[in-house]
This record gives sequence, structure tokens and C-alpha cells, in this order.
Amino acid sequence: MMFSKKIKNQTREIVNPDDHVNNKGSFFSKYFSLKSSFAQKLYIFVLTFAVIVSILSYNFTPDLGIRLGEASPRTIKANKSIEFEDAAKTQEDRNRREIEVEDIYNYDPGVLNNTEGVLYQIRYFFALAKIISKKVFETPEERVDYFASLIASDYSEEDLKTALALDFEENNMLMNETLNLAKSIMKENIKPNDVDAKKVGVVKVVENDAAVKAEDKNLVVNILQKNLKPTAIFDPVATEKARKQAREETPPHIVTVTEGQTIISEGDIANENDILILNKLGLLNTGFNWKVFSYIGLINIVVLVIFYFYIYKFNKNIFNNTKKLLITSTIIIIFIALIKLFTTLSSFHLNLWVYLFPMIAASMLCSIIFDTRAGIILSLVLAVNFGIAANFDYQLSLIYFLGGIFATFMVSNVSQRNSIMKGGFFSSLFLAFLFFIVNLIGGDLKSILLYTVLGIVNGVVSAIITIGLLPFIESSFRVVTAMGLLELSHTDQPLLKELLINAPGTYNHSLLVSHLAESCANAIGADGLLVKVAALYHDLGKMKRPEYFYENQMNVENIHNKLNPSMSKNIISNHIKDGVEIAIKNKIPKKVVEIISQHHGNSVITYFYKKQKDMEAEKMLASNPDAIMEGHFRYPARKPQTREAAILMLADTAEAAVRSIEKITPKKIEQMVSDIIKSKIADEQLSEADITIKEINTIKSTLIEGLISIYHTRISYQDTGLKILSQQA
Repeated sequence: MMFSKKIKNQTREIVNPDDHVNNKGSFFSKYFSLKSSFAQKLYIFVLTFAVIVSILSYNFTPDLGIRLGEASPRTIKANKSIEFEDAAKTQEDRNRREIEVEDIYNYDPGVLNNTEGVLYQIRYFFALAKIISKKVFETPEERVDYFASLIASDYSEEDLKTALALDFEENNMLMNETLNLAKSIMKENIKPNDVDAKKVGVVKVVENDAAVKAEDKNLVVNILQKNLKPTAIFDPVATEKARKQAREETPPHIVTVTEGQTIISEGDIANENDILILNKLGLLNTGFNWKVFSYIGLINIVVLVIFYFYIYKFNKNIFNNTKKLLITSTIIIIFIALIKLFTTLSSFHLNLWVYLFPMIAASMLCSIIFDTRAGIILSLVLAVNFGIAANFDYQLSLIYFLGGIFATFMVSNVSQRNSIMKGGFFSSLFLAFLFFIVNLIGGDLKSILLYTVLGIVNGVVSAIITIGLLPFIESSFRVVTAMGLLELSHTDQPLLKELLINAPGTYNHSLLVSHLAESCANAIGADGLLVKVAALYHDLGKMKRPEYFYENQMNVENIHNKLNPSMSKNIISNHIKDGVEIAIKNKIPKKVVEIISQHHGNSVITYFYKKQKDMEAEKMLASNPDAIMEGHFRYPARKPQTREAAILMLADTAEAAVRSIEKITPKKIEQMVSDIIKSKIADEQLSEADITIKEINTIKSTLIEGLISIYHTRISYQDTGLKILSQQA
């Protein structure tokens, strides 16, 4: 259950007068006036974007004077180790591999075996010779001419005579042997270009065949040569597929450059390869490049929109606070400037500079000032821009992003500065491990060890930077961090020592209240450290007139007995104004000062109000005792606006009230705390704080337990109470 006025308070937060300067005003006054919260956020976004793009787009690389085809004026060495693909060389390699692929031919058995094939032609030749040899012709010449007219191939007269002279058995034997030789010769692929070579080889094959008589060898050679045909048929589809596969399987032409390697010596003529390597190293990227500028601009629009949307969705306490937005933008701009500096140094000298960029310092700062989620999203923004600055190499960007995430977790709950060093040291080990991994492949042992050590150095330096920048950010933007609060909570603070000397009773009261308030805050999940510090300093104003406050009177007659209630009320209520002035003068954080100013709310100073009321009742008619203006005896301050302020009010009032009990018992403590809380609720003192009834009940229980523990030695138990206590023990 929430208080009804909490809704009103939330409504006021949503409909903030700063967001709508003048509902009846112009469009400009609503959305572009500096008084408008929307305009402030917009201007911070635009300014951050403009500064980032300007820093990253400006080229600090000097002109080395290297020109294609001209002598180099200096010796240039690689500032880092890189590997990249030479696209032109890769294309050349692919073209060469494609050309080297031979045409693909498929064996066609039909050339040898079909009805018009080579074997058929050989059989036809011998069968025809057999038939013609049996016919009667007037002269042998007519027989030969007739044979020649029936044979498609151009055989010599000698070959025809030899064939016609064969008897039946010789014809069959020679035909079979010729067929066997044809099969043997044409059993494998014969490309069109290889036919002539095969024909030449036929002579040797026939000569080595003992089954063919010497007088018949010439005939067999001529028959085979005239019938020999290509058996391999060109396959264009398979050939194209093989060429395509050869192109695809051609590995890219990778150029490897190691750090310190000489790229070009003084006096050497710069060739295309030299220019390419220098460009990849980022040593020739001079002049303004619209493409790069557009890329940087578009990427940062996306990244910053994601950043702002993320904190709007998950960190509204940052998004709704212009000062906090300005802090995040300032951190981003400062570290992007450092990114540009370190990447530029790596261009001038060696690549080791990019391993020293203290990005995890930004992650730790944001995590300490705000929370872990803010640190992670800020790490993303910086990591992306690091990749841009590092000549669009995002390998180290990923490393730094992971390192930033790890660092935010390491300092997510730190409350002492030495904890930052501890977190930075563990982050350095993690960063060193990541550097070791990224250089393990392709790096030599010396480089691996060097960059691993640089990772450790990076983490330690980042921790030192974080410790150094925190006080500057705290003082410049007046933000409250856990470490700043912890330092204020130390009892050796000059202001607390002064309180101890001038108002010892108030000092002891503040210590007790701080203990009670911190326990209550922890019980409901509020900021225990913040309320503890506020409790320690909440009564600083009593140092001006310590003797007017009961806890400092030390058995002396109460001064207020000699003053009229109105004067006493003014003195008592002024301790809030005086306390705020002292706190501001001593640079106490604004968040603490606000709680100090609200720790009494506008509640009634009951004792003097009743005293004045009794005095007036004696003078006036008893029927009109309420004529006294109750408002005159209220504290002139705002009601508690936060849970922490509400906790301090209840703890302060409860401790003071219990201390005033003559004979303290646990039952009296419980009754007193319950009555105080009921009265505060009835007076609507907690109506503007974001606190629930459930949380108030938890606070009540915690206060009762704490006060019983504190005043245990002062409690005078009756016999029954003592018996009960002994049973509980």
C-alpha cells in the first residue's frame, strides 16, 4: 500500500515544470529553450555526437611523402603487425587457377562399337575383301578398282591388293587381330588433338605385334590409321564447373606484416604493394574522407541512440538528471579523445600504444558513480569507437569491451579507494589474459609476452586514473559516490570532531541514530550508507547553540524554562537552517544536505506547542484553546522526499523519545516507537516519500530491536521481566 500523496509526487515528477516551460508558449520555448529538460537532453546528445565525430574524423597522421612510382624520402617500418588480403593478387591467383584447368572430355564407347563405329568399318573392310576376292573380273586391275569404289576411305592400291590376296583363314585371322589392336588403342580417351599422335604410335604397336605377318603389317597400320577417331567428347558443363571450383578453392592472397618490419627504405621506388601495405597500416590516410566521415557519423548516431535509450529504459535516475547525463557525456568525450591520442601514437611509433588505452578506467568510473549497467553500456560506446579509431579494426574493441564488463563487476560494490586498486589489479589480469589469447595465433613469443605485460600495466594504470578522477568528478559535478560517503562516515572527520567537542550529547545521539537508520535502510533495501552519513551530520546546526538542546545540558537547568515557547521554538527549529548552512560550507554532498533539511519535515514541535497552548488557555476562555496557530510551531522545512529521509526522521525521533523515558523497558520502547510512527503517519509527514506501509512496519521492528539493544543496560526489569529475559537467554 502506497500513500496517496506519493501519486501526487510522482505526478509532479512526470509533469515537471522544467519539461514544459510554458504550455501556452511557442514550440521553441517548449522544446528548445535551455530551461526545458527535453532541450537540455537534446543539446547534450547533439554536443556529444558532434565532439565525438569531430575527434574521430580529424586526421592527425602526417604526410609521409610517399608517392607511387617515386623514391621514398624516408625509411618506414610497420607500426603494428597486420594480416590482410590483397584483393588484386587474389584475383590474379584465381584467374591463373582457372586457366590451368584443362578441358574435360568424356569417353564415348559408341565411336568404337556402334553400327558406324571403328570396329564395324574394320569388319566391313575385310568382309568386302573376302567377297570381292571370289568374284570373277577380266583383269586384276578391275578387281582393285571395284574394291576401291566400295570403300569410303582412300586406301592405296597396294593395300587393296594385299587385302584381296588373303585367303579365307588369313582374312579372318588378320581381321580379328586388327580388331584387337583397335580396341587396345582406342580403349582410353583420345582427344581430337591427340589423334595424329596416336596414328603415329600405331606403327610401333603393329610392328611389336608378332601375330601379324611382316607382309601384312603395312595393311594393318593403314587400316588402323584411317579408322582411328577421337573417343573423348568435350563436356562444356563439367569443364565450367571445374573452373568455377578451382576459383572457389583458390585461397585468398594474404599479406603478413610484422611489427617493426621495413616496408620501404629511403630511396626505394614505391610500388603498388608498398602503397597498399602503408594504407592498411593507416600511415597514408591523410586528407578528408567523406566516406569515413559518414561512416563515423552514422555509427555514432546508432550507438548514442542505443546508449540514451538504454539509460532511459534501465537508468531513469540518470536520464532524468541533466547533471548525470552531462557526467556520462563528459566521460565518453574524454576517453574518446584518449582513444584518438593512443591510436595516433600507435601510427607514429609502435602498436604497443593501443594496448595501453585505459578504457576500463571509464568503465570503473561509470560503475562507481552510477551502477554496473551504466558502466557496461558506456563500455560498448567506447569499444565501438575504439574500433573506428584503430583503422576499423574491431578485434581489440571486443577485448576492451569484455575487459570493461569485467571491471564494472569488480568495482560494482566498492566503498573504499583501495578496493579500486584491487578491482583494477584483477581486471588487469583478465585484460592480460585476453591480450595473451588474441596474440597467441600468429604472434611470436616476444610479442605475446610484451602485450600480456602491457595488459597488467593497463589495468593498474586504469585503477590509478579512476582514483585520481573520482574526486575531481565528485567535486566538479557534486555527485555522491559510495567512497565519498564512506569517507564522510569516518569519525575522524574534522566536522564530526567539532561536533563532539561543541555538542558531545548531540554527537552521541547522532552516532546512535546513524546505527539505527543504517539498520532500517538495509532492512528495506534503501541506501544504508547514505542514510548513515546523513544521520551523522543531521544535527550539525546544534553546534551554534548546543546548550539549548536537552542532550547537551548535562544536568544543568533547562534554559528553555526561562524563555517563552515561541522563542524556544525559533531556537530549536533554526538548527535545521544552521545545519544546512554548515553542511554546504563544508562541501557536504547535496544529497546528504537535502536529507538533513528534511529530517524533521514540517512536523510540530510538540513540547513548546503544548506549553504555549497551556499558557494561552489560562488567559483565554477554556472553550477556545485551539486559537493558537499550530502552524507557527511547525518546522519550516519540506517533508521527507525519499525513503532515506523518512528513515532518518523516524530513527531520530524514536531515539530521542526513548532516551527521555524515565524507566526504560522493552514494552515502553515498543509502545513509544509505535506511537511515534502512528503520529508521523497521522500528520502526513511520510506522504511525499516513496515508502510503503510494509516498509514502515519493517522499519518499526528494526527500530524496536535496535533501541532495546542500545538501552539494554539501562533497563530496570521487574522480577517478572527478569525471569522472562533469563528464559529467553
